[in-house]
Parts: sequence; structure tokens; C-alpha cells
Amino acid sequence: MSVSRSSSVHGLRLPLKPPVLPQLAKTARTLPSGEGWVYEPKWDGFRTIAFVDGGDVHLQSRNGKPMTRYFPELAFPDGRYVLDGEIVLFDEQGRQDFDALGQRIHPAKSRIDMLAEKTPTRFIAFDLLAEDDDVLLELPQRERRDRLGQIVDAPVDLTPATEVPAEAEPWLHGAEGVIAKRQDARYCPGERVGMVKI
Repeated sequence: MSVSRSSSVHGLRLPLKPPVLPQLAKTARTLPSGEGWVYEPKWDGFRTIAFVDGGDVHLQSRNGKPMTRYFPELAFPDGRYVLDGEIVLFDEQGRQDFDALGQRIHPAKSRIDMLAEKTPTRFIAFDLLAEDDDVLLELPQRERRDRLGQIVDAPVDLTPATEVPAEAEPWLHGAEGVIAKRQDARYCPGERVGMVKI
């Protein structure tokens, strides 16, 4: 079941409250190799933390600003959880369109509603920071990913992931790049640790 979104933060019954700054990646030139890495495509959108509590949803930007009003079309599976992910806009050919996404940040509600219908966005989830009453930041990335896979359902997308560097190589050319994560790493809000972007 999908839920509507609300910009109210005060009614959220979650163990994490906004703002929560996302964990950041260091830059690298090549894919790291060896045991304990997992690779995901890098998305060309707005990094967003989604706080979901039943029918209440609060979307927060990378720097802690509220984003909910700009994306009225986004819906999330029922439950109580906090996701780290990316809001992405795909054109009719399935390509990511960051310019069109940028036009969604507009002061007029009428324009936002019109663009939400004409150029809908998608939320692509790649980490789970809290579920029910549990904060998951101290869990290793591998365990958070397993739990994320259990709760993410349409209309939210789960980002692809692979432990095989050769399978991640096409993302270096066909996407925005690759994010490599240490599978034993905890989630560190606002810090550049445990993950690299290529």
C-alpha cells in the first residue's frame, strides 16, 4: 500500500528526526577491489532523506532543507522508516534529466503540481537508517541493505547492487558513475567515510 505525503515534521513517530545529514563519499579514480566492497550505480538527482511514518512523509535535502512540497507525486510503502536515496527524473527515453529535475524547485504550487503530472519523479532507495523504533546507523552496511530490500516496494525503487567489480563497470559508462561501499561500515551522517564515488 502506498501513502500520501505531508510536510508535517512534528507528528513523526520515528527514532530519527530531521535533519539527518547523509553520509558522503570520497572521490576515487578507479573501482576499489578486494573483499568487502559492494557497488551501486551513482544517480544524477537530488540526494534525499525520506522520513516515513504511515501517512506522514517528510523529504529532506542533502543539506537539511525540507523538500516535500516540491514532489507531491512521490509515494512510499506503508510503515515507519527512514530511507537514504535519490529523487531522479527520467525522460521519455529513460535517461536521467537533471535539468528538468531542477525545474521542480519552484515557489508556485500550481507550477509544481503541473510539473509533477507532466514530469513525475521516482525515489530510488539505497540505505535504511531507521525502521520502526530502531536506529540502524551502527549496523554494518550489509545488514542495512538486507533490511532495506525487505521493506522497499513499489512505487519506490531499490538501487541495483553487485559485489562483482566487472558487473559494476558498465555503470561507469552508462550511468553517472559508481558508488562503492564497505559492507562492514556503519552509517556516519555528514562524514566522508565508508564509501567512495568513481
